[in-house]
Amino acid sequence: MKVWVDITNAPHVHFFKGVIRELEKAGHEVLITTREFDGLTGILDMFGFDYYVVGKHGGSTLEGKLLASAERVYKLSRLIIEEKPDMAIYKHSVEAPRVAFGLGIPSIGFVDNETAVAQNKLFLPLTRLVLYPKAIDAYDLIRCGADPNGMKAVNGFSELAHLHGFKPERKVLRELGLKRNGYVVMRTEPIKANYFNGPEKSVLEDVIPLLPEIPIVLFPRTEEQRERFERFDNVIMPEKPVDSLSLLYYARLMIGAGGTMNREAIALGTPTISTYPGRLLAVTKWLVEMGVEFHSTDPYEVAQIAERLIENQKGFRAYIRGVISGLENPMETILKEIETYETEGTFEVSPETGNLGGYVSLYERRN
Repeated sequence: MKVWVDITNAPHVHFFKGVIRELEKAGHEVLITTREFDGLTGILDMFGFDYYVVGKHGGSTLEGKLLASAERVYKLSRLIIEEKPDMAIYKHSVEAPRVAFGLGIPSIGFVDNETAVAQNKLFLPLTRLVLYPKAIDAYDLIRCGADPNGMKAVNGFSELAHLHGFKPERKVLRELGLKRNGYVVMRTEPIKANYFNGPEKSVLEDVIPLLPEIPIVLFPRTEEQRERFERFDNVIMPEKPVDSLSLLYYARLMIGAGGTMNREAIALGTPTISTYPGRLLAVTKWLVEMGVEFHSTDPYEVAQIAERLIENQKGFRAYIRGVISGLENPMETILKEIETYETEGTFEVSPETGNLGGYVSLYERRN
């Protein structure tokens, strides 16, 4: 079977790398497509994947996003018509579901951001099987067009799939001149995302001066963000893709205004503080409720929490890893659904969070 994987964001490489490796190991052919955005090709090259670059990110304006997406749909259509894959899988891709639906290709899509309403309305209605963390209220996806009969909850979060085959390597520490457990990792706000409506100034700009004694490895998302952090003497900003998982594994702490690197750190057992300034994702709230993540946008409170986490490193790491060990890896769910479809010609849809019929009737009453 030929499986098409569309990778449109840097974290998606880590999410799908295990799926790709396991599919190839099982004898399947894998077709990978991507786009020009956020160092994607460099990360794919780092893992030795072959891929097609189709289109680019449209920037922060609605006009740019629309034109870039329309162009990418056209180019993808030409490629997929020629390649004829048997199945499509993706995570928050807008173009892949449109092409797969138009060509009658069965599809599996993973969604973990219920606040990206515009994006979800474009891909959920056209996706045959929607997988999602059970922390998300299914109604939030149904009202964006997901088919209640084509949904399945996963008792976990997407970044658990990022750890497939992971073995920490200290090479990245040598490259950046760091010592194990001697630095903090930070990630800035996703200011180009259509769901982000926070301020231009990052919360982290006021946190860093409160942590002057420790090296900070910071990952900006744009050149403008990079320029804003160049004034800090203790901040290191890698110029090329690095082994971020090993970096997070050996870090003393992760402080992030985004989501993916925060959850990667949690999956690795590293104490984590979220400083995202907008509406929190359901997954983030769930992790905070379980006590494996902390959240604050107050710089002084963030510094206080950081001090507490640093003082009790062993205790927090042990607790986080204990909680994580009981969760479900979405990679295994995706592989199981692909296997089921190959043998039975259908997906095994049996939501783990209860009967979705209640959501259907609720949706009908509200509309």
